[in-house]
Amino acid sequence: MNLPIGEVISRGVNLKEIDVTRLIIGLFKKKFSGYIVATLEGVKGLEEGVLIFKGGVLTAAFYEYSLFGITVFGDSALPHVFNSFAGEYLIGDIVSLSNQQADLVTAFHDKAKVEGAVSEKEISRLIPRVFSEKFAQSVLTKVVKSKETKDDVFKKLGLSKLGA
Repeated sequence: MNLPIGEVISRGVNLKEIDVTRLIIGLFKKKFSGYIVATLEGVKGLEEGVLIFKGGVLTAAFYEYSLFGITVFGDSALPHVFNSFAGEYLIGDIVSLSNQQADLVTAFHDKAKVEGAVSEKEISRLIPRVFSEKFAQSVLTKVVKSKETKDDVFKKLGLSKLGA
């Protein structure tokens, strides 16, 4: 997803070394406009989560499973992003935007909008203490189909009795 270029506040921060919960709560309290990007080595390859804020309100989110080309948007992306914050190998960037730039993100990426309000009080409950590989795998198994065998292809084509 293309995001506006803003003022980089932090780049390449090892998010495992800081209290991410306090960081996110601080973005709410400071009425932050911009985004935080968390990149991690996930279950199978690189994964990237983004939270977008406007005036201290969480307005949009998305989560990308790079290896599979799968992106989850909006409210559905929030559990993925929060799960990623508990990842072992996690780096982050924080970029400040103007309110107009933050509005552009949701204008151009409507499905990334967060419809349900998320308050700063909920953040400590939403960010798990330990990264859940099972959560990510359960999502991927629903979306990514296993590799088809030769027999599966023959069955789809109605040729299953040829090899018998």
